[in-house]
Amino acid sequence: MNLKQIRTHFFFFLAKFPMKGQIRRKLVQWGGVRFADNHGFVGENCIFDTMYPEHIHIGRGVHITAGVTILTHYLNTDIDGISWRKGDVYIGDHSFIGTGTIITKDVRIGDNCIVGAGSVITKDIPDNEIWAGNPAHFIKKKPMINMVE
Repeated sequence: MNLKQIRTHFFFFLAKFPMKGQIRRKLVQWGGVRFADNHGFVGENCIFDTMYPEHIHIGRGVHITAGVTILTHYLNTDIDGISWRKGDVYIGDHSFIGTGTIITKDVRIGDNCIVGAGSVITKDIPDNEIWAGNPAHFIKKKPMINMVE
């Protein structure tokens, strides 16, 4: 285990203790996960891939609720044998990831998306859509709200 992995495990371990979600987000960021800004929320008991945390990219104002798992490496089987593959996970700005969701592989979740609780995400989700299920499937387009300044 190299120094980078020890650092990642240390900060992810600290993030398991009870605390505000904004503080937990900062610990996860120090562990290697890339956040676009200092806003957002990470719930309790979330699991971030410790092999390649730098391949997790989280946008502005994202809310990741309790028990979410994000994986950036997966087993690949082909005629040459078995190997590990790694990929990037992108979560777009102002998205909401429901409790117990599992995000696998090389996926991109668009801006302003909602992922229902207990979903398993294995493919890309376009902007402004609501998805849920195992495996996750399209539910409906998210209504656009006009904001008055």
